[in-house]
Amino acid sequence: MLLDLPEQWQEIALYLSPKDVLSFVSIHRNINTCLSASPSFWTQLLVRDRDYEDTEGENTSVAADIRQAFLLQSFMSSLSFVKWLPISRNLQQREFPVKAREGHNSCVLNGPAGFKSLVITGGFSDDQEVTVMTLKKGLEVNNSNWGWTCLDPRYSDEPTFVYGASLTPLPPALSEEMEKDRFMRTCPDVIEKNIAKAIRFGGFEGGGYSGETNEVWVLTIVDYDHEDSSLDQFAVWEKMDTQGPSPRARAYHSATLIHDRYLVIIGGMTRLGSCIEESILDTKTWTWIDMELKCKGEPRGRHGHSVVWDKRRDRLVMFGGGSGTDLLRTGTDCNEVWELKMNGIDAIANQRSPVHSQSSSDRRENETMLWEWSKIHKNTLSRRNNSMRMRSGDDSDSDDSDEGTNDSEIDLSPSESLCLGRCHNAMKISPDAVLLVFGGGRPSTNGMLGYDLAKDTFLRPNVEGPLPVPRFTGVASFLETEGYILVHGGFNDATGGAVLDMNVLDLAPSLGRQFAGFPLDEDRQSQESVSDEAARNGQYGTDPQPGSRQMSALQRILLAQMYEAQMNGL
Repeated sequence: MLLDLPEQWQEIALYLSPKDVLSFVSIHRNINTCLSASPSFWTQLLVRDRDYEDTEGENTSVAADIRQAFLLQSFMSSLSFVKWLPISRNLQQREFPVKAREGHNSCVLNGPAGFKSLVITGGFSDDQEVTVMTLKKGLEVNNSNWGWTCLDPRYSDEPTFVYGASLTPLPPALSEEMEKDRFMRTCPDVIEKNIAKAIRFGGFEGGGYSGETNEVWVLTIVDYDHEDSSLDQFAVWEKMDTQGPSPRARAYHSATLIHDRYLVIIGGMTRLGSCIEESILDTKTWTWIDMELKCKGEPRGRHGHSVVWDKRRDRLVMFGGGSGTDLLRTGTDCNEVWELKMNGIDAIANQRSPVHSQSSSDRRENETMLWEWSKIHKNTLSRRNNSMRMRSGDDSDSDDSDEGTNDSEIDLSPSESLCLGRCHNAMKISPDAVLLVFGGGRPSTNGMLGYDLAKDTFLRPNVEGPLPVPRFTGVASFLETEGYILVHGGFNDATGGAVLDMNVLDLAPSLGRQFAGFPLDEDRQSQESVSDEAARNGQYGTDPQPGSRQMSALQRILLAQMYEAQMNGL
């Protein structure tokens, strides 16, 4: 009978949406019997619905566990319902080593077998330690505490103090390849070694948003697993000597790794203003690629924006940001969404290997035709932004393009638009879904928005749990296979200081999981959400008040130089 052909049913199910898959598996007893107990079936669905193919341990798991992982991925992707879990204030104030700070970095790295590491470092702090939180991978995380270790990093060249830098994890395979013969130990009780790496680029080295840098540093976390189950960890900072044309020095930029190799730097802030300049670093050869992009309707200079790689549509998508020479006193925020269309990995490879039969001028013309900017959603935060004619060329609150191809999207309220303001946090949580949280300088928000990459439309998740303190320029780390986001620190404009507040966002509360990573404040009071009126009355998105004094570029440079001289004891 047709109902007894599992291969055919499996092939049909792989074309269905997650919701329809569950309905399909339940439609008949024979279908349920042949599919529900098949680990390979649920693994194929996981690979289909993720942006990566890491199924370590899942092929040997029972079907029920892989099905649960598929359900987790499905709930996360829909962004229909999320819940805040406030971490105990007592733990944060008395035990957790990373105190209130802003402008710092975090990322998630591959850890020892069965574990992953969440790294927090840098920012406005005299603490140069690297804090590593170690947790189990996958759904096992719900049954274990999240421990941490403070590492005093080793280095040959002392790493500089920076804020507003980027920290981007390298893929495990590349990290291992770079360190084949290093960090070897002859101890007989060492049964496994794990190496994970992240790239730090840019940042400000001086106070007052000055001393921007274009240095490239690599942070290496080394784990030695011993026979007695003990773990030995250490961190190493290493300054990389890069080749090729040096990129512009900057801070509060975006850094996005594509094809597990190329680090794309876009935009950022300098002491003179914001830029949009794009730069590409080959992390295998440590060479900056000399590549000009075709930029019809290029975005204006901006900082504090976010960029995700939309792998399925071969493009980079840029969200919001702001202009100006600092985070609070100058410039405006925007809620634009742009795309940078790419021609795939061959475009970069061809750029690096010119065709000798072409003339120099022909090659140059081809090199500028590879990628192209276009606007998806217009900026609605400034009265000047939707005029039919725009000025071009300077750092401002708008851009020189009237395009915005999607006119059917939901209208964002003023408070929702803050989630695209400067120094928000953006995480790509599935191949087609992005989550935007916090952001905006004055006021900053504790709200969130979703974005559907397949339809280029915004989403409004239903949010439960006590709302955290509004903030911007904090860190948020997405734990892909666990379905949580860890949020730490940032700056709150109402208090005028850094935030000592750590929260976890559960992306799949419908599964009814009990979070055990940290003790929670069950009685935590919810913070007020930012109203539309407060957002409208904020300084961003409005013209300066008549008679208000604005520092000139020269005054800002002199102030930065004076501050830097004081820092250096001159």
